[in-house]
Amino acid sequence: MASTTPLIDPGLHPKSQTTLVGHQAAYDRLWHAFQSEMMPPVWLLTGEQGIGKATLAYAITRKILAHEGQDPSIIARQMAHGSYPNFLALERGLNVEGKIPREITAEDGRKVGQFLRQCATIPGWRVVIIDAVDEMNRTAANALLKILEEPPAKTIFFLIAHSLGQVLPTIRSRACKLQLFPLTDAEIATHLKDDIPPEVLSLAQGSIGRATSLQQAGGIKLLDQVIQTMSSALKGEWRSAQALSATFDKDNPHYEVMLNLIIWTLHRLILLAHIPLPERSSDGKLNQLTKIKAMTHWVNAFQRINQFLEIARTSHLDRNHVVMAIFFMIENPAVGDEFTYGSF
Repeated sequence: MASTTPLIDPGLHPKSQTTLVGHQAAYDRLWHAFQSEMMPPVWLLTGEQGIGKATLAYAITRKILAHEGQDPSIIARQMAHGSYPNFLALERGLNVEGKIPREITAEDGRKVGQFLRQCATIPGWRVVIIDAVDEMNRTAANALLKILEEPPAKTIFFLIAHSLGQVLPTIRSRACKLQLFPLTDAEIATHLKDDIPPEVLSLAQGSIGRATSLQQAGGIKLLDQVIQTMSSALKGEWRSAQALSATFDKDNPHYEVMLNLIIWTLHRLILLAHIPLPERSSDGKLNQLTKIKAMTHWVNAFQRINQFLEIARTSHLDRNHVVMAIFFMIENPAVGDEFTYGSF
């Protein structure tokens, strides 16, 4: 599965997480570099989405900003509210229409230059977190590049990247790269208070937020429902798809969880045919699907639905329409665009 597509929603925003789970070696490396007074001004934190890159950036930022005697609790609280004067976080936020844009725009990117041109209210270091740099459009990325060519004194940039290949090579060349890896199931399990089933931990792909969100959305029961609905769609039976669509209406907070779980299911189904994998309880049901349709069918469905969801998420299509379109494509990946994006 592409790293730019998370399995499920990340849960709590990194700015609100006060506990860093895992990534201790990366944290120690950053803090040692800062203490040694050999701190590179630009860091590029890479790795799959949802594994804690931004959480690490916020954690080390709080440590750095509190280094010169400021109250850590005040810093943490003001950072969480975006009001600490020596700190700027840039990310895709809600626009005037109340929707999340597809990219960080040039207008958003200009906030970095405006922030750095201001005199520091509090003497000491300033920190900029960009989450994520591979979500900046070309104009915003080029504006950032000009700043990184001559970084201001006593300023540190933490650039989050889910897909390193999407970052401008000129930005990559000016940053110190720090790759992070998914958390282990044991690390997630020891941190969470709830008893998370092993299969949910596996589905989480190294992310605490993913594990929690999936469990809240129904866990294995939702996975079983997705697989059963896929099986029904292959037979031209649409009641299950209609029921699933009705469940995940505009008021259901787990809509994205369900969509990405469908993608994971298709991905797992394809992998099972090519790579020896540890057996999971759902694999028997997935193997039954491979007996109904050839593997080329599933590969085409996986690719087509991924492409459709990229457009659907930025076009804000009706949820009922999106869910039904997905299962129509599972039945027939070659269904025309006029059908997929039109009305049923």
